[in-house]
Amino acid sequence: MARHYIPSTARTPADRVREALGKAERLVSNMRGAGPQVLELLHLLDQAADTLAELEATGVDMRAERVRFETAQRQLGRRQVRFLAEAGTAFLEERVAVQPDPTRWWWFLDQAVARQRAHRLRRRLIGVAVAVILVAAAWLAYDRFIAPPPQVREAFQRSARGEAMVEEGDLRAALAEFEAAAALDPEDPRLWIWRGVVHVKLDELDDAQAAFETARSLYETELDFLLERGMTYVRVGDLAAASADVEQAIGEDPDSGYAYYLRATVAAEAGDYAAAVADLEQAAELAQAAGNTQLEATARAQRAMVIQLQLYQQSTPTPE
Repeated sequence: MARHYIPSTARTPADRVREALGKAERLVSNMRGAGPQVLELLHLLDQAADTLAELEATGVDMRAERVRFETAQRQLGRRQVRFLAEAGTAFLEERVAVQPDPTRWWWFLDQAVARQRAHRLRRRLIGVAVAVILVAAAWLAYDRFIAPPPQVREAFQRSARGEAMVEEGDLRAALAEFEAAAALDPEDPRLWIWRGVVHVKLDELDDAQAAFETARSLYETELDFLLERGMTYVRVGDLAAASADVEQAIGEDPDSGYAYYLRATVAAEAGDYAAAVADLEQAAELAQAAGNTQLEATARAQRAMVIQLQLYQQSTPTPE
């Protein structure tokens, strides 16, 4: 028996479940200052899970207890950072001693927190990359942000709604928003790229090609078009298409720090952090050679973030 837990002495299986849940509810609500004693909570959840399953298999009505069990789990999920802070190094020692079933997620809170932090870092990488690629596009006008006309403001709002709908998976509704935005501001090539990318996702390739050709005509260079489309593909999770665009962009201009920056973003999204670090180093060197201090500084900062992701990856075992 692991050293941080004293088993229950309740009389019946149902009594044991209720007693375990009562203790778990009190402990999950009062973690602060408990130290390694919070580890009892994991054993209580184990006990409740095992006994509930046994009783439910025999037809005993345990619906009320099941709700309490699930509520306790949700509370632990919301307070997992506090739990880990209280448990400290004893958490890993206890897990080694117990050798829990991998389906008992509460024994792997450290890995869940690492994944969440990595996800937030990746979102930050994407957010910064979007801004970097926008700066790279020479068409971006100062007055669009300082004093845009009403139709441009409405187009921006429509586009933002479209991007949110893409995130939610409602591609048809997203397409309608991008079409409306492009009608309001037909000179904005990003709107046509979004239309094309959504058409690709809907397997409407002829419509996608037409939208891409319109977007291409609005950019000053093919490189700008490829960078923006590649970044948009990253945002919708189509890393193969993004990779194809970025390789073509590097072919267009092998000295483009922006192209290597985008390739690093694709690699980071794919989980290839070593490749991302190498490309960010290349992006910083090319930016330095070109006198682009802003891109150089951003690439070096992003490199540090990707190294953090590498550390999270190394500290989080891959599920079998």
